[in-house]
Amino acid sequence: MERIFLTIWPTTELKLSGAVGVFLLRRCMGVQRIDKRIGNSYNEDIMKKHGSFDFAQGDEMLMKNIRRRITSSAAVAIVLIPLLVTIYLLYWCPADLSARQTGQQRVFGATYMTMNNPYFQMLDAQIQGHLELRGDVLLTRDAAMDQERQNQEIQELVDAGVCAIFMTPVEWDTSREGVEIAAAAGVPIIVVDAPIQDSELAACSVLSDNYYAGVLCAWHLMSVRDSAKILLLEHITARSGADRIQGFKDTIYGHEGFEILGSGESDGQIENAMPVMERLLEDYPEADVLMALNDPSAFGGLAAIQGAGLSDRFLVYSVDGSPEGKAMVKSGFLTATCAQFPSRIAEEAVKQAYAAIDGGCKSKEVIVPVELLTEENVDQYGIDGWQ
Repeated sequence: MERIFLTIWPTTELKLSGAVGVFLLRRCMGVQRIDKRIGNSYNEDIMKKHGSFDFAQGDEMLMKNIRRRITSSAAVAIVLIPLLVTIYLLYWCPADLSARQTGQQRVFGATYMTMNNPYFQMLDAQIQGHLELRGDVLLTRDAAMDQERQNQEIQELVDAGVCAIFMTPVEWDTSREGVEIAAAAGVPIIVVDAPIQDSELAACSVLSDNYYAGVLCAWHLMSVRDSAKILLLEHITARSGADRIQGFKDTIYGHEGFEILGSGESDGQIENAMPVMERLLEDYPEADVLMALNDPSAFGGLAAIQGAGLSDRFLVYSVDGSPEGKAMVKSGFLTATCAQFPSRIAEEAVKQAYAAIDGGCKSKEVIVPVELLTEENVDQYGIDGWQ
């Protein structure tokens, strides 16, 4: 099976197989037209130029187009980013971004386990939007899957004088140091998406119903199959991912014919999930179901499944409800994705942040419902954006 190697500037390399890889790359690069024969997309300019389309030629042209876009974007970024930062600092940025010096404008901080995930990008954009509607500012940090780095980022945000911090922990059980830094400075922490072990130190936690997301996936599986040999892609250090997998496991437990063969750690990242899934398929060639903790892991797993020529027999479940995930449900690559609602989570998180700094949160935990999306109902949520 031919693979596509795509280096995304500056550090991420993806290896994706066959139709799944082409489908994802085209979705991510903003290509619009869907060819119904194989679920692939083609640029409108290519279609106009060539009329009847040659698939091999089209794929080669697509990859040249992708490489050109990435190279051009990188070059533009290298030139423009320093200039834009300078202009911002000179003309728009206050002399000091401290919340203590901005008068009526308040400055908030945010640190996420990773920004190499469309879900967290969307969540951050939604939070920023809600704050800006009130004339306030958000300083965002990317922990890049490093808990020590996240602790340092919390210290930096506290030193910058933020009035509250939104936090998605890298590791649920080792995040105490960072939370204590904020608590000692009197800066409330709003935990978002993934809980922390020391939840009493947070002003409030705003979470998806992660356990129930796994339950919904298991219920659907048992409604369409009489038996299953299951593989799991996990992220055990993130409690949100662990809860999803646990909900799935608890629900199928004791049901005759449903067997979990093995599991692998993907960190919730597409580039990790594919090689992990390849090894699992070598160890358990009889497997016929994949439960992945999130959409990126499912995409990596799908690429491995297709590379092994096993697409016809596999059912694949995930959690997120990303635009790409919904498109793959609609196209038949994914069996189902359990949708999170980052817009609702962001709205509630901002509400709790203002409550925390203006007198205190009335609740220590807010759970946002999830919804299972299948071919039957995915169109209700649209595939061009998050819900």
